[in-house]
Amino acid sequence: MLQISPFQKRHEEGIRALIKEISDEFTESISSSNSSSKKKIMDKYWVAEDDGLVIGTIGVIKLKDKNAILKSMFVKKEYRGKKYGVSRLLLQKTIDWSKEEQIKNILLGTMTQFKAAQKFYKKNNFFIIDRTQLPLDFIHNPIDDIFYKLNLS
Repeated sequence: MLQISPFQKRHEEGIRALIKEISDEFTESISSSNSSSKKKIMDKYWVAEDDGLVIGTIGVIKLKDKNAILKSMFVKKEYRGKKYGVSRLLLQKTIDWSKEEQIKNILLGTMTQFKAAQKFYKKNNFFIIDRTQLPLDFIHNPIDDIFYKLNLS
């Protein structure tokens, strides 16, 4: 049964396996050891599971001025798309929480190689912004080269 719950320590191994599996889909690295986001703990982090199998993650880091960063959105390949709707469920969980927290904008950085993710973000009302439009406290992943914003207000 599909369920989304807040991160618990028991999820760690499944998350590592999920990220390794996703990274193997790409020729270029999807993570950076220099990422400053690793230094900041998520304010909220959810895990999607199907009968105990970790199939997706999403996190949020709150910034100043009612902004937040969407981080670590990963979905197991077999669970992507409309059939299961895992990406949409994870994103909706994040949007709902952000509205409760009075967040006005959700920002994110991604990589050119994540074509399906970009299509998903656009379909869900995110729009591309220039790096110069990011707030000063935005936490940069050095390998991100495309940036999106979602207005919640």
